[in-house]
Amino acid sequence: MRTKAILAVVLVCLAVIVGAAQDKKVQNVKLTFDDKGYVVTPPTVVKDVPVKMDVDLTTVKGCMRTVVISAFNVKKTVKEGDTTIEFTPTKTGKIEIVCGMNMGHGTFTVTEPSAGSR
Repeated sequence: MRTKAILAVVLVCLAVIVGAAQDKKVQNVKLTFDDKGYVVTPPTVVKDVPVKMDVDLTTVKGCMRTVVISAFNVKKTVKEGDTTIEFTPTKTGKIEIVCGMNMGHGTFTVTEPSAGSR
């Protein structure tokens, strides 16, 4: 009987640890800028999973460094030593990125999580 109680406690602890690890899942993407506009690599992320977007300052220059993702209330001017934009996508579909002056444009896609990814 005591062995079953210990096993139950161990299983509960494992469930808590696994749940905490899943909560810490982050999607890492890179943001660059080319002759067509902003490019997100990979171009698709999953809804409700936090995103860390690393901005490549060698290609993202001038006013393009003020990155606006209105769908998720993001507006950040990146600079040396501060090149990461963090947000959690809360809706699906094609999402637009623009610069602070609305001159540079790009998109990425947010999809629903698959059954096994949550």
